[in-house]
Formats: sequence, structure tokens, C-alpha cells
Amino acid sequence: MPMSPTVRDNLDDRLLGHFERSWERQDEARRVLPPNWLADERPAAQQLNELFLDLLSGARDRVADERAALAQRLSVADLRD
Repeated sequence: MPMSPTVRDNLDDRLLGHFERSWERQDEARRVLPPNWLADERPAAQQLNELFLDLLSGARDRVADERAALAQRLSVADLRD
């Protein structure tokens, strides 16, 4: 979400990262969760949505870590050859 310079000047930098992550998480929820899940206002349903997003985020982090480790191993193997 683009931010005007005026808003940026008046924003507490400590909160900016939290704000951006919050917007990214909401965007991701709209992309991956069915609309009827998002519309369900029951606390248990909202907790389930959060759990699903946390699991998805954890899986993405793990894949990124595995890819980085594999790239490191491959670069070390290339140096040996």
C-alpha cells in the first residue's frame, strides 16, 4: 500500500513494520481463504483463520530455509569440483 510523504513523516517508525505486516497478512487472507471463512465472525472461526495463516506462513518459511540450505550445499559441492 503506497503511503503519501505527509503520512510517512507523521508515522512512528516503530509501528510502520507492524502496520505493513498487518496489511500483508490481510491481503494474504483475502487471497488464500474462502470468502465465507473470512465473513464468519464467530471467535472460533477467526481463530481457525489465524491458525491456518500461521501454518501457511510457517510452511513458506520452512521451504525458504530448505531452499537456502540446498543452495548452500550445491555451491559448496560446486567449489569441490
